[in-house]
This record gives sequence, structure tokens and C-alpha cells, in this order.
Amino acid sequence: MMEDLLTMTGELPALLVRLLISLGIGFLIGLEREYAKRALDKEEQFAGVRTYTLISLFGFLASFLADRHGEGVFIAALCGFIAIVIASYVMTAKAGNYGITTELSAIITFLLGSVVFEGNILFAVIITVILTSLLSLKLPLHRFITSLTAQDIRAFIQFVIISAVVLPFLPDDDFGPYDVWNLRNIWTMVIVVTGISLAGYLLSKILGGRRGTLLAGIVGGLVSSTAVTLSFARRAREHPSGSRMVAAVAIVAASVILYPRILLETWLVNRPLAQHMALPIAFITVVGLVTTFLMHRRPGGTTLEEVPLTNPLNFGVAVQFALAYMAVLWLIAFASEHYSAQGLYAAGLIFGATDMDAITLSVARKAIPEQNTEAVTAILLATLSNTAMKYMIVVFFGDGALRKAVGIGFAALFIAGALGIATMRLF
Repeated sequence: MMEDLLTMTGELPALLVRLLISLGIGFLIGLEREYAKRALDKEEQFAGVRTYTLISLFGFLASFLADRHGEGVFIAALCGFIAIVIASYVMTAKAGNYGITTELSAIITFLLGSVVFEGNILFAVIITVILTSLLSLKLPLHRFITSLTAQDIRAFIQFVIISAVVLPFLPDDDFGPYDVWNLRNIWTMVIVVTGISLAGYLLSKILGGRRGTLLAGIVGGLVSSTAVTLSFARRAREHPSGSRMVAAVAIVAASVILYPRILLETWLVNRPLAQHMALPIAFITVVGLVTTFLMHRRPGGTTLEEVPLTNPLNFGVAVQFALAYMAVLWLIAFASEHYSAQGLYAAGLIFGATDMDAITLSVARKAIPEQNTEAVTAILLATLSNTAMKYMIVVFFGDGALRKAVGIGFAALFIAGALGIATMRLF
């Protein structure tokens, strides 16, 4: 008896910390539920701040007792609590309220109290953040669902097919010239690119298309900076009375976000290379964002303008990217074999104008630590080529006023990119 008391006394500080965390989790979930039901929905809720805190405490104590008296205690407590939740739901359903979100969140809160007692604190906190985020995003999620089209649903299904159905059946063997091709690796890169583009498209759906030109351009850049450039250049020519600064802000903002995107893609396949390129990418991004913000503050730059975006994902686009990626892999292997670093730079300039994702991922896949400087130089040269190509789109499809406005932003990006290359190679 004395030994048990001493053991429990030694465990008491850690137990109290877990108890406080459990109570905090219940309080946070209850706070969101009470605010949502009372302030927003004007409804009576199944449970509020105090009740959710007690529910988490209930789960914590159930696990505490089960640890000392057997698992049957926890099972009995969980079943009894579920019975209470069911009874409450039956009563609310009779009043015409058939939603079950609050009841399910209560059961999850009970389980979170148990998870905290077991010592899985970080996992419990992550689940709490996910739960409260989903609960608080009710209206944006409903707006997002209503904004979906049949084409969007097909795109989601295609992404599942691309990522979960096709990939496991592809062979993991090298083949082709220089053994540079591997179907599983190639398709993994397809999933990375389409996933990032799809995430940007979903974000634009959730935020809405009229959240300000600067933010809309940034979100559009996650999908396709080239598409944003072409769309606004055409719009500027078709609507001469529209603000050129609005279009310029959207185009430059979409081009700036290309840099964090390629850093993310590099980090996913080659973290040492991503660390090596983080400083020049950060410098270019900051210069671009500051320039875009100053353009945004100029007269006419703050006008709300919807960025037209289409769902970037379909099976045909995925196959096209896979073929482009294979071509870049072969060209880089060929250039490296015969022309060393100069061949790699030439490949960056050529393919950067047409497909930044393909050149970024192919260089990142093949780069070794001793070649990090050359690899980053090739990727940054590709971004300069890509910027020049997008300015040519503005020249051909826009008008003189838009060319001047976009030229200011692109010049800042170009100078920052050149400085980033020069500084990195010097040091």
C-alpha cells in the first residue's frame, strides 16, 4: 500500500499536467461549439464550454480508472456516454434538428481526454486543431461545396485514381537512355505537381475569387502563373476601360508565388538542395512581394477583381506533364554527359520557359550535394526564362499600358533573380 502511494506521488506532477491539457482541450472545443450554436445558429446546443470540459475530464478519468481496474471500466464509461449522446440526439431530432456534428464532437472529446491520459499529448492536440478547424469552417465549407461543378468532382476522382490506384502498380525499375526513367518516380512527380495545383485551386474556391487582387493573384499562382498571365493580358485588351494596374498586380503576384512553389517541390524530393536554395529564393520572394505590394497601393491597384481559374487537374494534363518530365530528365542526363554544367544551365533556360515544374523536379531528383550550386543556378535560370516568357505573353496579348505596369514588377523579379544567382555563386 505504501509503495503504491509513493509511486502515485511520484507520478502526480505528470498526471496533473495531462489533466490540465485534457481540460484545456475540452474547453477549446466547447468554446467553439457554444459560440457556433448560440451566437451564429441561434440554437440550443447539446453541450457548451462547461459540458465539453467535463466530457474531456470524464474520458481522462475513465482511462485513469481503467489503468488500475481493467479495460472494462473504460468500455462501460464509453458505452454509457454514447447512450447519453444518443438520447440527446433523439430529443433534438424530434424538434427537427437532424445534425449530428455536435454529438460526434462530444464523443471525440471524450476519447481525446483518454488519449491525453495515455500520454499521446501531441497527437491529441493535432486532432483537436483538426476538429475545431472543421467545426469553425462550417460556412466556408458549405460555400465551397456549392461552388463545385461536375468537372471539379471528376477532377477529384481522377486525382484519387492518379495517386492511389495507378501509382502502386507501376514498376520501380530504371530504364531508357542513361537509365534516367523510372515509372514510379515519374508518376510520383506527377502526383506532387497536380496535388499542389489542386490545393491552390481548392484554396481559391474556399476564399472566393474576389478577395482582393493581390491575394487572388497569389492563390492563382499556386494553380498556374502562366494561366493567370494569359487570362489578364487578354482581359486587358478586350476591356480597354479596365484598370491596367489591377491586371498587373495579379500577374506579378502570381509570378512571385512561383518561387515558394518551386522551393516546396524541391524540398519534397531533395531536402539538402532545398536548404541550399532557400536563401536566394527567400530574397527573390521578398523583393517580389514588396514590389507587388507597392503596385497594389497605387491608384487602381486595390480594385477587387476576380481571377479566372479552371480546375488544373485532368488525366490528359497529368500524362502531358509526365512526358515533359521524361524529356527533361533525358536532356539533363545528355547535357551533363557531354557539356557538364553548361548543358544543365542550357536545359534550365530552355525548359524553364515552358514548364517550371518539370525542370525543377528533374534537377532536384538528379542533384548530388557536390552539385548543389550548379543545380540551384539551373533552377534560377529557369525562373528567369519563365519570367521572360510570361512577359512575352503580356507583349503579344496585352496592350502598351499593361506591358509598362507588368514590366516594372518583372524587372524587379529579374534583377533579384540575377543577384540571387551571382551572390550564391560568389559565396
